[in-house]
Amino acid sequence: MILSLQKIQNKEYKKIKEKNPDFKVIRGNEIYLCRDNLNGQNFIKGEDKYYHFILLAKDAEGHKQLRQLSSIAWMNSYWDRGMERCVTTYSDLREIVNKYPDSLIATTACLGGELSTNTMNLISAETVGDKEGAATAHNNIVNFMLWCKELFGEDFYVECAPASSRDQVMVNERLVPISQAFGVKMVVGSDAHYLKKEDRYIHKAYLNSKEGEREVDSFYEFAHLMDNNEAYEYLKES
Repeated sequence: MILSLQKIQNKEYKKIKEKNPDFKVIRGNEIYLCRDNLNGQNFIKGEDKYYHFILLAKDAEGHKQLRQLSSIAWMNSYWDRGMERCVTTYSDLREIVNKYPDSLIATTACLGGELSTNTMNLISAETVGDKEGAATAHNNIVNFMLWCKELFGEDFYVECAPASSRDQVMVNERLVPISQAFGVKMVVGSDAHYLKKEDRYIHKAYLNSKEGEREVDSFYEFAHLMDNNEAYEYLKES
């Protein structure tokens, strides 16, 4: 099934490439990146967050890494909070990347990523004067950024997203100085879960088609494929 899908993708890619020579397809994966030994802490099922993290293959070796990481995650999958979780741990990722260095690009992903989550925690703690909470969030950001830089080097990027939601705008504003402080370049990602903003209700129905109801409006409101003009307009608010 996967091989058949790849053949279809390659066929369509070649068609587009004939008329648009600069068109590129990058194979990637959005993983759940979870702690198992960062700062000596282990992941706790039912309590910890499943952080989003983006991996993109630079070449055939990178694609091989993605397949290996996916296989490990699926073999170790389990059910938690009503969903099957296919987790990639810090040690899993480190082992594969160190075995085949310089083959993957990594970004911090969306608001569901570890960097953006801790940035939001930092903002919230500062707002209410929670010095201890702010210090914890700050340390989490520093440790995460240093770990990613060490593992991926120049192939690590801080990702922001075009949106007008309050949380995203506040996070975007803080991601800029964070990226500058660590000397990490920034990229923009629209986190496209559906094609057009008019398709939002279809996406919501799909997510809620299984057991239980999920609140998807706030998180996925801007998660569609955007053209440059729309993305620029949203980023002006950050």
